Amino acid sequence: MFTFCACSSGVNLQWKIDDLGAELIGAHTELQAKFLNDKNLILPSSVKGETELSRPVPIHLEWSATDGGSEVAISKYLLEFSTDTKFDRAITYETTQPEYDVYNLLLGTPYYYRVTAVTEGGKKSVSPLCVLETAALAPRNMYIDGVTNVRDLGGWSTENGVKVKQGMLIRCGRLNKSEQPEVEIEITQTGIYQFKEVLGVRSEIDLRMPDAHDTENGGITSSPLGKGVKYKNIPMEWWKGGENYLKDPIYRPAILSFFEFIADESNYPIIFHCNIGTDRTGLFAFLVNGLLGVSEDDLYRDYLFSNYANIGGNRSIGNIKSYVDTIKSHSGSTLSQKIENCLLKIGVQQSHVDAVRRIMTEE
Repeated sequence: MFTFCACSSGVNLQWKIDDLGAELIGAHTELQAKFLNDKNLILPSSVKGETELSRPVPIHLEWSATDGGSEVAISKYLLEFSTDTKFDRAITYETTQPEYDVYNLLLGTPYYYRVTAVTEGGKKSVSPLCVLETAALAPRNMYIDGVTNVRDLGGWSTENGVKVKQGMLIRCGRLNKSEQPEVEIEITQTGIYQFKEVLGVRSEIDLRMPDAHDTENGGITSSPLGKGVKYKNIPMEWWKGGENYLKDPIYRPAILSFFEFIADESNYPIIFHCNIGTDRTGLFAFLVNGLLGVSEDDLYRDYLFSNYANIGGNRSIGNIKSYVDTIKSHSGSTLSQKIENCLLKIGVQQSHVDAVRRIMTEE
């Protein structure tokens, strides 16, 4: 922590605030990082898909604001994070405590942050700027209260040397309980705020079945995130073992509908999920990021990362071998080209493929 004085709106306070400096700030736990840095894609023995281990490490900040050494009656603090010094599009967190855990920042990104103290009388004192930079190691796993298995498709490097754009397509587990006679929302109000207000989610794709298996999607007809968020149900039978999503015609309508929806830039940012966000969700994550040029190893790494979530059991690369083999049977000198040709054969429009590439890669 370092000390400085700030005076604004008539309040002269001495601040002490965390200065995280130039060191890159990582978001992964030691257990997560062990797997992400393992070239052989070997999961730690304790990771079995039965415990919630998918959440990132928060950036913990602490501060104090005093007047000549005396405590000041503060009604609230506003902690702001921004990628530029103007703070025009800042992420703002409100707290009554002189500390906060910050989650879900972009990977590989410099941030400016500051704290505003608001006294009980309504006067304000704003701290000077502090700086930190987040590490670039993907995936950008996220903490959304009430939801498991959340991570951004963005942040991965592609064969062309560009990055997949962050904050656009986010995969996750369900937001409400499946197969219930009445709608039962699991995402909390905090989680809704994180998705809707902090991450700006505009659309939700739900891959669960609406009218089979005791109504798998829990009977919802609109997004639990509330007004202003488009709910798109794309029914797709769940994986039971042995199916090939890319060969069986029963899955074709869902694949076409998914790519048509994500080819419309006005729908972004988008969250998409099935029940636990692993099999059907994993298929589309593999197809999209593979289409964009993410390496095969990184596609496997992202798929296997679901084992860190509470998904009811472990997954291995063998679970997706059937559709990966189908992809590889198509023409093309790269995996990206093979995926494109596979999608075109299924019936996905070339314009939708081109739009996804344009929308989802950084310039």
